[in-house]
Amino acid sequence: MEAERKLTEQEAAQIVGVSVHCLRAWRWRKQGPKYFKLGSCVRYTLRDLNAYLESHLVDPEAKRKVQPGRRHARKAA
Repeated sequence: MEAERKLTEQEAAQIVGVSVHCLRAWRWRKQGPKYFKLGSCVRYTLRDLNAYLESHLVDPEAKRKVQPGRRHARKAA
């Protein structure tokens, strides 16, 4: 079984479409895609980046419609 290539912060940022600073801020806030910490180096896998992007996919057709006279739809309990 071949090991999956580990991507640098710069490569990961380009794939996700954000800056390296943004990735660092997400890590500091314990958000964002999964990553490896190898000493002071941070690495990502393409699989984890794609999973993160998929988990934030929004389907506008699946959203509830706002009722007339209301600004925002409420979540069902």
